[in-house]
Amino acid sequence: MVSLTRTPVVLAAALTLGITLAAAPAAAAAPQSAAVPAALVLPAAQRAVPRATQILTAGTSGFLWAQEGDDRLLWTDYTTGTAAALDQRLPTAVTYNVDDGSFRAAASFEPGWYGRGADTVALYEGGDAPHVTLLDKTRKVADVAVPAGHSYRGTFGGTVLTRTGGDGEHQTVHLWRDGTDTPVTGLPDGATDIAVEDGDARSVILRYKSSPDEPGWGRWSIVDLADGVAGALPDRMDENDTGFEVTGFQLGADSILRKRAGRAKLDVLDRKNINGPFRTVDTGPFAYDATYGIVGSTLLSVERVSPGNDLYRGQPLWAVPTDVDAPQLTKLMDPAANQIQQAPDGSAIVAGAERFVAEGDLDWGIYRISQGPGGSPERHRVTAVAPVPAQVHGLALGSGILSTADNSTIYQPGTYLGAYRSTWLTTPGPDATPAVARSSRDGFVSGRDGNCANDTTDGLRCVAMFADGTGYHGRRPATESGLTMLYANGAAAPGPSVHTGEDTPELVDLSGRYAVVNGVSFGNQNIVEFRPGAAGAVLVHRTPVGAAVWGSTLWSAAQTGGVVTATQLPGTGVMESFTTTNGCTPSSLQAVGRWVYWLCRDGFGDVHGAGIYDRAAKRTVTAPAGDVLLGDGYLVEHADGLRLIDLHDGLPASGNHADLPTRTLVGAAELGRFGGSRTSWTVDRFGGAVAYADDDQRVHIVPTGIPAGALTVIDSTVSPNAASWSGTWWLSKPAAAWQVVLRDRGGALIRTLSGSSAQGILKATWDGRDSAGRPVADGTFTWSLTAQPADGQGAALTVAGPPALKPGTKPSITGTAAVGSTVKATVGTWTPAATSYTYRWAANGATITGATSASYVIPPAMLGKRLTVTVTAKRTGYLSGTASSPSSAVIAKGPASKATRKPAVTGTARVGRTVRASVGTWSPGVTSYRYEWRLNGRVIAGRTGATLKLTSSMRGKKVTVTVIARRTGYQDGRATSKAVTARP
Repeated sequence: MVSLTRTPVVLAAALTLGITLAAAPAAAAAPQSAAVPAALVLPAAQRAVPRATQILTAGTSGFLWAQEGDDRLLWTDYTTGTAAALDQRLPTAVTYNVDDGSFRAAASFEPGWYGRGADTVALYEGGDAPHVTLLDKTRKVADVAVPAGHSYRGTFGGTVLTRTGGDGEHQTVHLWRDGTDTPVTGLPDGATDIAVEDGDARSVILRYKSSPDEPGWGRWSIVDLADGVAGALPDRMDENDTGFEVTGFQLGADSILRKRAGRAKLDVLDRKNINGPFRTVDTGPFAYDATYGIVGSTLLSVERVSPGNDLYRGQPLWAVPTDVDAPQLTKLMDPAANQIQQAPDGSAIVAGAERFVAEGDLDWGIYRISQGPGGSPERHRVTAVAPVPAQVHGLALGSGILSTADNSTIYQPGTYLGAYRSTWLTTPGPDATPAVARSSRDGFVSGRDGNCANDTTDGLRCVAMFADGTGYHGRRPATESGLTMLYANGAAAPGPSVHTGEDTPELVDLSGRYAVVNGVSFGNQNIVEFRPGAAGAVLVHRTPVGAAVWGSTLWSAAQTGGVVTATQLPGTGVMESFTTTNGCTPSSLQAVGRWVYWLCRDGFGDVHGAGIYDRAAKRTVTAPAGDVLLGDGYLVEHADGLRLIDLHDGLPASGNHADLPTRTLVGAAELGRFGGSRTSWTVDRFGGAVAYADDDQRVHIVPTGIPAGALTVIDSTVSPNAASWSGTWWLSKPAAAWQVVLRDRGGALIRTLSGSSAQGILKATWDGRDSAGRPVADGTFTWSLTAQPADGQGAALTVAGPPALKPGTKPSITGTAAVGSTVKATVGTWTPAATSYTYRWAANGATITGATSASYVIPPAMLGKRLTVTVTAKRTGYLSGTASSPSSAVIAKGPASKATRKPAVTGTARVGRTVRASVGTWSPGVTSYRYEWRLNGRVIAGRTGATLKLTSSMRGKKVTVTVIARRTGYQDGRATSKAVTARP
């Protein structure tokens, strides 16, 4: 195996955690045994959900915080916004679940655990000698030992709190300051379940129970840290309060918030007179578990993320004045994180967005909310919070156009997982690195585009993507309503689609306009054609076999026997075939130019062989059977990284792929934790490089160093008529300058069409006039195409063509234009004579699905429409010609059904009795009946039912019934019964 060293070219700085650390010493470079172009590294997009933060304590000059994806504790200065990392780190990096807003791993949420109410930072360390290290911001000032039998409960100002006593036992709180232990007094004897609810440098609020069996949510007291004396808080609203109304207390600089969540109320108490008058705020507009803070006389509130409402990025931070009778809510920030940390000066620290963005990148930061000169709250941005790199869900690369799916821009996992993005790359030679030409953010990644359950939390990549090589990409599952749909690179709207009729269609392969789509539920396979601007078509519907498309070449495995056959789409004519070396039946195929990869795997997952077939040399070698993708002149295998097998110099006579040049293209550490093809890595089989996404969600474009094959046309369509002439050529790789020359049959120049580049597809149009503006007659010109390969590899492409087969007499439709009739297509005449034809029937201009035969039985749904048939004429060596018939007459109703047994009047024909109509027997069968009763040959008005009551006025008269037989789409049939006489 050849070992290669490559130096990546980083396009731009990747998304980082925002703190610059000293670089580690660089390892010595390994010796380079072969020249390899540098990889291009594309930075990650920004995750739609902002980076989660924990504001651990807010002091007088700054605050301590932690952030998602980082194990550091950061002190940030209010004035400068600069951050310094503490020496002590968290046990593990903070991790956040974007789907429910919870932290999977985080710093402690206990109030005061890292300090509260001052610039003092507390760092607790357990073990054999538990102690609290106190810092002045980042500088160590003291160590406070935690005695045996004490548990650390937090630090407030310069005071360390510990607690003695176990759960359910009598407990005591201790204050440690300057080496002195001050037990808290004033709590009830026997107080237990004591917990710190809030605190600052002056006071601590304790929540407890007076006895283990005390009902209610608990009792609360406030402890003066100066003397350790606890005083009861007003936690009962009246003598009837059994302890279930007040749910908590929270400190403000001058206020205490008393929460009554069950009543949707919050009381603002005067901190200097807690039992005095208070102001009550209606918190009904907010969720029961909303977070609160207070700045001056303004209450702040923010709710948790709300997955049920697709609010995964946060919710608004609201301001509610508490000193007016009818307060109005003011939105301070939208969205904001669900945390409000009070600072000693009465301000509050909140993370949130600079401005609201419904779809796109949020400018997330940490803000200080303070009381403005007029009493209203103001916000000041302290520091930015770096975004999280967007999780790459999948990627595709074709003709130098990179498509990625990630969780950027929008996150509503029931509907949208994120956004698709496109990057157009330059086409360098095999020994050069591509560059970015342009990029775009496209449409949204649908929740149906992949099985992405738990994707953003577990890091699974889930959207398997395919590139068509011309600027479209598809995904394995259906996108909407069972449609297999493509997206155009650079466009937000969906692209062409095809409805196969399958319940769970899956895209298997895609090249240009053709694709293989398997039906998972129904067990079918469909070879389809995408038609931009129109509905796609199913060309072949069959039992699934190993299949692949390369341009208009369809490779199909036989059901048994190991034969693999190439046919030319849209027809079924056989071009060539080969047989697998051991006769196994391929379950999957890949095709690129001269190479075909095959794999035989049975329904139990057992492999019975794999190989690569060289169409030029008619030779086969073995191949790895794992996760592999075929490129132009190489095969890439995911095995301990990405391993490249070089094919471009031909296959060895030994028939063993172990004798082919092999090297590691991407190491396992570089590839990262996830390595599935089409989701984490892919190849550009249209003459390009290999792409993969690393654990930091950066996409690497890795040149292979393998020269691509010559530039060729892999599919084409050329219109026959001069007045609307156009040509479309699908290419094996990107082209540079190109030229189409039109000449008359004598060789004289008519027109020259040209372009500067073609990335996978080349299109040219001509108005049918020469350079002087004179119209050119059909069938009097030829064309030739030349194109230069963009990578400089191989000769220029040269393709020439006579005119397409030209229709003389147009096709026509014969037969009766009526429901139930069979009409036939006459092909017309063609110059030169065609050797085969295909048909496409349409009604009022819309293609009739499945109507591709020379004849068509008209169903009832066609009633009132006009039919046309389009005939495509073919002849080897000529471009196909297409012509449509004139419209048929309007489809009329079919002939009426006839009574093979006439109707009859049944029952006793006596006045006062009721007779009934027997409908008889009709052929063909009918769907409904109507009745006409007659008396002596005259219709009895209003009598249209199947029965008739004979009245006295009918005595002695002859009664008949006429049955009108109805059939959808056909004329009504009529038959009359024999007469019966109404007797007295």
